[in-house]
Amino acid sequence: MAVFEKEYKKRKAYLDDTQPLYCTFLNVQNVHGHIEYIIRVQRGATSDNVWHVYKRYNDFVSLHHALQPSSLSLPLPPKKLLGNFDKDFIAERQAGLQRYTNYILMNPILASSLPVKRFLDPDNYSSSFHETALQHVSMVLRGEVDYEMVKALPDIGWRLRKHYFQVKKRSNPKEELILSWVEYGPDKYLNDKELHTVLKGLSTLQHPNIGGVEMLACHNAGGYVVRRFTPDGSLRDAVCHCKPKLSFLKKYSNPRLRSALPLARVVSVATQILHGLTFLHEKGIPYGHLHLGNVMMQNDVVKLVEIENGVLGLPSFYRPFFMQHRKISTLEAVDVYCFGHVLYEMTFGNPLHESVCDNLPPSCPPIIRPVLESILSSCACKTGMPTLQTLLSQPVFSGQQPIDHCYFKLPSHTRDALKDACQLTDARIKDEQKKIRHQKRLVKMQEVLNTEEETVKDRKKHKVKRDDKSHDGGALVNGNGLSPERSDSPNSTSTATSAGTITPPSCPPPPPPLGLQVTGQVEDGGGDPSRTALLGSICNFNKASLRRTKPLA
Repeated sequence: MAVFEKEYKKRKAYLDDTQPLYCTFLNVQNVHGHIEYIIRVQRGATSDNVWHVYKRYNDFVSLHHALQPSSLSLPLPPKKLLGNFDKDFIAERQAGLQRYTNYILMNPILASSLPVKRFLDPDNYSSSFHETALQHVSMVLRGEVDYEMVKALPDIGWRLRKHYFQVKKRSNPKEELILSWVEYGPDKYLNDKELHTVLKGLSTLQHPNIGGVEMLACHNAGGYVVRRFTPDGSLRDAVCHCKPKLSFLKKYSNPRLRSALPLARVVSVATQILHGLTFLHEKGIPYGHLHLGNVMMQNDVVKLVEIENGVLGLPSFYRPFFMQHRKISTLEAVDVYCFGHVLYEMTFGNPLHESVCDNLPPSCPPIIRPVLESILSSCACKTGMPTLQTLLSQPVFSGQQPIDHCYFKLPSHTRDALKDACQLTDARIKDEQKKIRHQKRLVKMQEVLNTEEETVKDRKKHKVKRDDKSHDGGALVNGNGLSPERSDSPNSTSTATSAGTITPPSCPPPPPPLGLQVTGQVEDGGGDPSRTALLGSICNFNKASLRRTKPLA
């Protein structure tokens, strides 16, 4: 019985949708007269989770149509009526589809959209998340006598498993309320009883810079929350000049107009955000979900929302960024890092699409520049994030008075369980960062090995070329038309020229007899004894008595 209880209490593993997908086109195959592209897909930086998908060109066309609401110009290779089976054309189209897919995956908003996830990972994203959420919400509202569903809303948020519904209160039907439902995430470490207690405490939390809720509870498959609808939307809607009820893909992929906030408002909003984050961490509440979409404004007062995401185990929006830096390994460091991205987007009007920023735009205000450099620079990400209290002590954020009338209370055993859950969340961050660093080392080693192999191959090629040149152009080496092997041999009788013909070697003329110097022509001089002796030696010359000499090199 104990064995079955242990298996029942085993923690369920939830998929982390923020892990990036990487794909590589491996090959093509002809299936029933159609060309299929074999694509290798990998989740995350490590090669632990890899699979293959098989896609035709029409599948890419369908994906292209599904991404059209983004109004982005995507580089899909054009269609071709004739010659689709030509090898050169297939190779060219494969390279074009690889560039097309890379372009999509490098865009954080497109990469996190459901059409892209379903295209590359059909096993985990083929089911209808919206219908499943509708079933859970209908079951939840069946037991709530005060609330009634009005209609379903489009995907106004970036999470694939979070769905929004417009509801109304029977006691006040004119008040517009929004219900959001989300499945549990991979960082859910609280059991059901403790989770109920924490959510009940969060529903009673009071702080000027944290948004309140009408209802907050959990189900066996996820959590749900009811909030008042903010007509002006989030701070990201204000920066992008978008309507809050439009789909996330249409609002933020390519907004027609972006504008930075005035400096005074940037400082005011950033200061209030820091006060809200400081309160959450003082009370031991895990957050890690700060971005402009979770910052609401009510009469110039900041309201942080989605504070329940941490205890529900949901991953952060900026997780793919801070997972690259080992010093960002605690929830407070994560919130500080996310604060840096929020401050950057408010200051310049555009989000930072990189994990670090070493060259801030010249238009950066002098009072904001040191804060951004202390958070987003490469040096800061290597040495460590400043604390929230350190940021609040900066002169630029010290103008606001301390906040009173704050309230949050939990039983002691629930606080301990919440603390353990935060530690487990930090441990998962560190473990994943360790795997990423290990994978980077492997990639570096492979690059070094590939470089060494290429160097060895190049050396061998150059050596072969030199040998061929020395063999084919030997006449240029010795200067007399002889190859090195032949010219060094004294017994050689023939030499191969560069033209391939064989010619006999030239012999040097024999030297004169020893002791005899010839300085002129021989003439008939009569009876001169010296002349007679010279003529006699010439006549008596015996060629056989000469010694054999080596040919001149």
